[in-house]
Amino acid sequence: MDLSLYSYLKERNFEGLTTTELRPVITQLATALSHLRSIGLVHADLKPDNIMIVDRHQTPLQVRLIDFGLSHPVATVKPGPWIQTLWYRAPEVTLHLPFNDAIDMWSLGITAAELSTGYPLYPGNTDYDVLRFIFKTQGQPSDNILDRGLKTGYYFDRDQTNGQQLWTFKSPEDFAEQTGYYAADTREYRLENLDALVHVMEEETEGTHQGLLVDLIKRMLHLDPDVRIKPLEVLHHPFFSITSSSSADPVTTMDNGPADLEVSTENTEETENIENMLEDQLVDNGGYGQAVWSFFSRIKNTVQNYFSWNRQPVVNTPPPTSLTPSPSKPNRSRQMTVHHESGSA
Repeated sequence: MDLSLYSYLKERNFEGLTTTELRPVITQLATALSHLRSIGLVHADLKPDNIMIVDRHQTPLQVRLIDFGLSHPVATVKPGPWIQTLWYRAPEVTLHLPFNDAIDMWSLGITAAELSTGYPLYPGNTDYDVLRFIFKTQGQPSDNILDRGLKTGYYFDRDQTNGQQLWTFKSPEDFAEQTGYYAADTREYRLENLDALVHVMEEETEGTHQGLLVDLIKRMLHLDPDVRIKPLEVLHHPFFSITSSSSADPVTTMDNGPADLEVSTENTEETENIENMLEDQLVDNGGYGQAVWSFFSRIKNTVQNYFSWNRQPVVNTPPPTSLTPSPSKPNRSRQMTVHHESGSA
C-alpha cells in the first residue's frame, strides 16, 4: 500500500479533496462499514491515519481500512472503555453512554469533513475541548440521551429551569475550577454550524455538490446515534447520484429517507476491491481479525448486492451560514493520541 490519507493530505500541503476525489473514498469506506455492521463488529478507530491509499497516482483513489486493534463485537461493548482517537471519538463514547457501530459512522463524518477542508473538524487537546467544539457547532444532545451517560455529570451541571432539571454544559471557567484544566481553542476554523463547511471546502465549479456533501456529513454527525445515518443509507444519499456532468439545479434532501435500491449482481470489481481493503488487515491481526474474516467469508456471496443501483436525482439548497475563518492555512502538527481527562462522574 502507498500511504495513509493523512500523509496524502500532508503531501498536498493540507489542501482538501474535491467532491469528485472524495466521493469514491466515502463510497468505499461506507461499504466497508456496511460489511462490518452486517457481522456485528465495531472498528472503533476510523481516522485518516488508518485509511491507506493503494496507489496515489490511480484515479479514482482506491483505499483500504486498516488497524483493527481496537475493534469489538457489538454484542460485547459496554459504556466506559476509552476507544477511538480523541478527534474522531463519538460523544456517546466520551460520555460513557451505551454505544454500538454508530460510533464508526461518527468517525467517518469527522474524517469526511477533514478530507474536504484539509483540517480536523474538532481538534481538541482533551475530551472537554472536543465536546465543547461539538456542542458549540451542533448544539448539545437531548436530556433524555444525557440522562444515560455515566460521565455526563463530569462535563455538565444539572440546573433548575422553568421547574425542570436540565443539563447545562460546564463553562471553561467552571471546568477549570473543577479540574485545573484551562480550555484552549485549537480549531483552524470556528464554525457556527456544520452548514458553514461549504465556505471552507476547496472551491469547485458546482456548489451543489458541496451542499450535498455537507448534508451527508450532518447526517453522519447526528448527536443521537439511533438517528445517525447507517452505512447503506450513506450509499443511497443524493451526494452519490450527482456527477460533474449532472445538472447544477438544486437537489432535494433525504427527508423521506433513501430511495429504494435496485440490486444487480453484474459488477464484481467493487466487491473484490472492498474484500481486499479488509482482508490484508484482518488476517494479520489475529483474535477479532480472524473472527471477522471468518464471518466475512460466509457473506461473500451476498456482498455484490451492495454495488449496482439506480438513484433518482434530488434537490437541495443549503441555508445561509457563517463562520470565523483563520486568515491563512499554515502547516500544522498532528496530535493523534487517545487522550481523556481523569475524574469521575
